[in-house]
Amino acid sequence: MNRRACLVAVAFAVAACAGHTAPPAGPAPARVPAPAVVPVAPPAAPAEPSTLRYAAGTGHYRFESQSHVEQEVMGQTNSLDISTAVLFTAAVADAAGNIGVAITIDSLSISAPMGGPSPSDLASAKGQTVRLVLSAQGQMISLAPPDSANAAVKQVAQGFREFLPQLPLGSTAAGTTWSDTASITTPSQGLAVTVHMSRQHRVVGWEDHAGTRALHLGLAVTYTVTGSGEAQGQTIELSGSGQRTGDAFVSAAGAYLGGTLSDSSMVNANVVSAGLVVPVRSTTHSTFTRLP
Repeated sequence: MNRRACLVAVAFAVAACAGHTAPPAGPAPARVPAPAVVPVAPPAAPAEPSTLRYAAGTGHYRFESQSHVEQEVMGQTNSLDISTAVLFTAAVADAAGNIGVAITIDSLSISAPMGGPSPSDLASAKGQTVRLVLSAQGQMISLAPPDSANAAVKQVAQGFREFLPQLPLGSTAAGTTWSDTASITTPSQGLAVTVHMSRQHRVVGWEDHAGTRALHLGLAVTYTVTGSGEAQGQTIELSGSGQRTGDAFVSAAGAYLGGTLSDSSMVNANVVSAGLVVPVRSTTHSTFTRLP
């Protein structure tokens, strides 16, 4: 077994003076006061909404992530770096009180030292569409991946589960917090991997983001990982934990403007038949950027 393979930006004044000499006869004409100048107030800035939901519309985005993975095998540490870049179009539409999101991949690039997808697999990802149904505040209801046997497309599709950050159900006031849990099971390299998450959401406040007034949202997640399956003909069992933090921005009009996620985990891969436990440490930094 190849062990390495296992694992965003009037004030004015008018003065006039006119005088003339009164005629020698007759009373002086009455002086008519000049009309008062009433200053005009500038238009008020648009109010920031006290509640927020996602609006229908289409946006173009770039997703980028960089992962560093270290595996310890029989006292030796092997490391690898993986980079992923996806250009995609996200179309948001009303769906019976919820929202439907159709995410169409425009291009996919994955750089890995070994065992990565072939150029033909990456090329075939173009035009593939992932369909999501979420609440108006972005809570996941369902995900339908494209009908594709391409493993790279399937994995990228599952990553879109948390494309849209969750919005508060009530007030958008700074300091608003809420929490939830979620469990997700996905296939990965021949293994069925389950991630159970405990998520803490926070409204940081209204800010200017890339020239647009936006709600800044913070996220903190702790999670556990379990899984099992076969890789390279070997039975593998996974167990471990990790943590994730993130920042996201949503405009006052209900459009997602982008954000960042940072993730770190420690997972033990137990190669059952070999009686070998391989610790796998990974760190990942990801960004979503809305394009013009």
